[in-house]
Amino acid sequence: MAKCCTSPGCKCVVQAGPGVTVDGNGSTGTPYVISSDAAEPTALQATDTPTVDMTVTGTGTAADPFQVSADVILDPTPPGGGDNLIQSGPEGLSLECADVRGCFSAGDGAGYDPDTGVITARPSTDAGNTVSYGTDGGLFAPAADAAEPTALEAADSSSVDTEVTGTGTAADPFVVTSSVILAPNPPGGGDQLIQSGPNGLSLECADVRGCFSAGDGAGYDPDTGVITARVSGDAGNQTSIGSDGGLFTPAGGAAEPTALEVTDSDTVDLTLTGDGTAASPFSVSADVKLNPAPPGGGDNLIQSGPDGLSLECADVRGCFSAGDGAGYDPDTGVITARPSTDAGNGLSYGTDGGLLVPSAAALTVGCGLQGDGTAAAPLAAFPIAGEQPWADDWDCDAAANSTLKCDPDSGALWTPPEHTSASVTIQQNHPLGTPVFGPTGGFLIVDTTAWSEGAYTADSLSTCRGISFSTEFTGHVEATWTAGSVFDLGYGVSIDGGPPAVRVMHSRLQAGDVAGHERWSFETAEATVLAAHTSHSVRVYPAINVVSGSVTLNQWITDTHLIAITR
Repeated sequence: MAKCCTSPGCKCVVQAGPGVTVDGNGSTGTPYVISSDAAEPTALQATDTPTVDMTVTGTGTAADPFQVSADVILDPTPPGGGDNLIQSGPEGLSLECADVRGCFSAGDGAGYDPDTGVITARPSTDAGNTVSYGTDGGLFAPAADAAEPTALEAADSSSVDTEVTGTGTAADPFVVTSSVILAPNPPGGGDQLIQSGPNGLSLECADVRGCFSAGDGAGYDPDTGVITARVSGDAGNQTSIGSDGGLFTPAGGAAEPTALEVTDSDTVDLTLTGDGTAASPFSVSADVKLNPAPPGGGDNLIQSGPDGLSLECADVRGCFSAGDGAGYDPDTGVITARPSTDAGNGLSYGTDGGLLVPSAAALTVGCGLQGDGTAAAPLAAFPIAGEQPWADDWDCDAAANSTLKCDPDSGALWTPPEHTSASVTIQQNHPLGTPVFGPTGGFLIVDTTAWSEGAYTADSLSTCRGISFSTEFTGHVEATWTAGSVFDLGYGVSIDGGPPAVRVMHSRLQAGDVAGHERWSFETAEATVLAAHTSHSVRVYPAINVVSGSVTLNQWITDTHLIAITR
């Protein structure tokens, strides 16, 4: 920059790139200042694959750099069902020859040593075989003597498709090509285990090991494919495993006599005779055991005779008997239906021997019913006004609020008793005369023989329902009083014959300087709810309380209003 910025104005151009900021014009007074923008932290994530497990640690700074490590994933359960042969150790992955040698074994024409992995050709030991090993270790078959021209034809078999080309001369030798035929649908119905590929046929250990299992005298390990002879552990067995690993039974010597025993079961009694020699061979006979006391406590019905076991119909007929609605003949075993002989039973036998119930006669219906009980006209209630949904008139639950019910004892339908009501008004002019009252010292009954009463006699309105009963008493009083009089008028109320309790109805509370003469009207009421079969009475007596002065009662009339309504 010193070479291009020697003049007062710098002609060098400095351009900021991504993440860089340039300030100044390059002069001595305002030099270029280049600074970098703070970049966002680098984001680093690890993504695993089916074969590699990735791990990321660190924050990506100089003090704590990212560290990426990877571990190979080894399948613990390979898809072929065998063991995973690949090993993982501190030095890395490994798969040695010894790990795979157990997967192979020798078949026809081959020899195999699983300890060394050496595979060899195995010539047949059959008489006339000319195949042997040459001096170089290869298979050797000596050339045939000169003879007539060799005729060579291809003959296919069910398992090999053979093709011959050439004439058999040195210039045009025979070329025999064979292709193995693999049945797509093996006759046993299983899968074809042999595989054909570009490198030949293949059949692996794991492919065939599931085809075998151990029977009598053999042992088999399906995981390794090892088949062994299994020597019986029974006493007296002379066979064992020899020093060379083969089965060994010592020659000669008198063998122990054959031992034979018989074992009875719960149902068969076995008998053994003879000693197993040619002169007295073993003879085993069997007799079926019949339980003389069966667990159910009855007789054993099975019979044993010279021709074998038997159980006839007659033997079991005594096991059955007839219950309600059935008939039974133990001599023939015939089971029948048994109609009741009770009066009114319409069940009988039809002409075909089956049970018959004749069609019911038309019903005679009474009041409130319709129909004759047939499918065309079923028996039903007869509403005179026809049918109508409950919800058309009532916004409530029908089962909880309908009043039509059935008496479980009589079977009769019923609804609550009808409601009724009564009311009456009685006017009574109390025969008091014109009594005069000075100060009384409190309320007193004007005349105990002058009263009005509202009463209800039990069951007079309804013999079933309770009663809402109310009484209202309206008093009309004419009185005169002297100057300075203060007084109260009221009713003494007696309920069901109880002592009167005074209710104040009208009062003159201010003493005046002049006498007076007036008429007043006032009323009181009493209401109650009565249970069924209950009487009730309310009686009122004119009452007066004179505090000062003198009061004359000229007239006292009581209007009595009675209202009774059933509940």
